[in-house]
Amino acid sequence: MNNILVTWKTHSNTLRDLQHGINIAQNSGAKSLLLLTCSQNFYPEQPLNFILKNCPIPIFGGIYPMITHQETLIEQGALIIGFKENYDVSVFADLQNFKNEDTLEALINNTLEAKQNFSGQDNFLMFYDALINNVEDFIDCLFECLDHGITIAGGGAGNIDFIQRPCLFTNSGLLANAVLLVSLPRKLTTSVAHGWTKIEGPFLVSEAQGKTVQSLNYRPAFEVYSEIIESTSDHKFQADNFFDIAKNFPLGIEDINNNLIVRDLILTTNNHLQLIGSIPVNSMVYILGGDTNKLISSSEKAAINLFSTPTKSTTQISMVFDCISRVVFMEDEFDKELQIINKYCPSSSLFGVLSIGEIANSESSAIRLLNKSTVICSW
Repeated sequence: MNNILVTWKTHSNTLRDLQHGINIAQNSGAKSLLLLTCSQNFYPEQPLNFILKNCPIPIFGGIYPMITHQETLIEQGALIIGFKENYDVSVFADLQNFKNEDTLEALINNTLEAKQNFSGQDNFLMFYDALINNVEDFIDCLFECLDHGITIAGGGAGNIDFIQRPCLFTNSGLLANAVLLVSLPRKLTTSVAHGWTKIEGPFLVSEAQGKTVQSLNYRPAFEVYSEIIESTSDHKFQADNFFDIAKNFPLGIEDINNNLIVRDLILTTNNHLQLIGSIPVNSMVYILGGDTNKLISSSEKAAINLFSTPTKSTTQISMVFDCISRVVFMEDEFDKELQIINKYCPSSSLFGVLSIGEIANSESSAIRLLNKSTVICSW
């Protein structure tokens, strides 16, 4: 049995067309709606809030740089998935006010208590504002607070201009500074890939604070980074081209299973490196490189790993959280990544988002924030 009642998409950026799609999904008899839209739509906030608050069934999702449906990359428009089942949504709001582990744990535990500790629910999607500063603290506390293992997949919503705006859809309206944790009615399976490889290192992170690396090997971080890039490539840093170069050379942290967790660099100030995710002090990092073929090959392996098992059926729902910086890196060839994932997916119910940060379990089951990666999941 297909667990999706309706899939509706549009390349229109008008709120009128979005309302039309939501009406179609509601009238289909769906019990909950996943709403994914593109940041380039620039919907007016107040009328959109009115639509969300008047939706009589659970609605969740977010505004992303781009969205995908099967092999199609959608840069403007919307996608609505109407499910036959009721998907329970837990909203963790105003996360900027929870500045330490104790307050985050209290927030999560209060929600767990209200949800009976998610009894019998071990599988979740996570939609979050990519510009909240404490998403890694949140997922660490979530992992600690739950007294049973969970499987999770998710991605950060927002705009690649890195200006924070409300970007999450709920029945209470648009939210910023929040996380949506969506309980799934069936087992979630995931497969993760990135395709980046080591070119130099390791380097000791001798000074760091949050998402800022201040020094590597006891020297200013940007000095070390730029020396390596300029000596091993034709690139030369100037006042205004940091991101254009850095998109090709992320940093990587090696975990206890010898897997690389990739960290995207977005800017440099005061000889420091600013990242999308954090890197702990005293960790060892590598400068990474890649090419389009390797990145696509890694996604192909992830798709084969997920979709080739005998338990997969054509009735399952499949979703991809693919990093927007992979599009920035691969440009026109990114379509090949979508095509290769779609090739191995046995279901016609394949959709996804281009996210700013990805969430998935590591081999040790801990929840990790990823960058420049692909997370494919099915349930």
